[in-house]
Amino acid sequence: MKYCIAFALCALLAGCMSGGSSRVPVPPPEYYVAEDYNRIAQNANHVLSTDWLAWVPGAPEPDRVPANCKDARCSIGFSAYLSAGRSFSVEFEDIELLPDTNGIRTVVQQFSGTFSDVYEYGGWMQHSFFVSSARIFTNELDPDEGVVRVSAYANGYSTRTNPETEATWAGFVSARDRRAATNIESVVTGDASISVSIGAQVLADVYLTGMANATTGQAYANITYEDLVVSDGQFSRRHADNERLSGVFYGPDHEEVGGVFEAPQGLLGAYGGSRQ
Repeated sequence: MKYCIAFALCALLAGCMSGGSSRVPVPPPEYYVAEDYNRIAQNANHVLSTDWLAWVPGAPEPDRVPANCKDARCSIGFSAYLSAGRSFSVEFEDIELLPDTNGIRTVVQQFSGTFSDVYEYGGWMQHSFFVSSARIFTNELDPDEGVVRVSAYANGYSTRTNPETEATWAGFVSARDRRAATNIESVVTGDASISVSIGAQVLADVYLTGMANATTGQAYANITYEDLVVSDGQFSRRHADNERLSGVFYGPDHEEVGGVFEAPQGLLGAYGGSRQ
């Protein structure tokens, strides 16, 4: 029996070396990125979401659907929810891998369905990801045809413990200008820097800087949150519905951080970074 197997292997190798054989196709890089994303989502235990803002054609202000997040779940209004380990997935055919931004893998996901077109811009790390999303409803039979919904998320695995040493995390911002929401590819990007100090309390500083609209070139004011108390690996501050920020440390040794924010200048988005 062993000889038969050896003979068969020799024949197979000879066939593979012949000119007429076909090669096994090599998956594109996006295939492995999608696998990594789905692995992160399946292992995630902590999710953050902004409110969902829906721009109705002709309306002066968007409709706001509030998000209430706790650990692995966010309730969105009264009829929807997000689960850290179940609500997120991608298909590699829908994503485009971009050059890294400040050392963070950068990806666009774009697809069309029966009722809507979606454009998402985000960052992938080892234990977490963050993304801003815009969806326009396109079906003429849908009462919401023409409505654009924008939102942002951070998701990943958290030990729900505080960092024990002072450090800095660097990454980038992915946001939407709600005033330009009808262009779902209109993404605002910038730099993110997060640091912690250790004392009687663990305090986090968050700096979102250099933000500009990738489509129009419009620049935006820096967003600064200082002395945020970190508890169970999380931090947040809220001044108003349209002025708040939250974040969480991800990874077994707090290697990553991610969060979401909304700013009065019209921005809604997510940020993330890896420890330097």
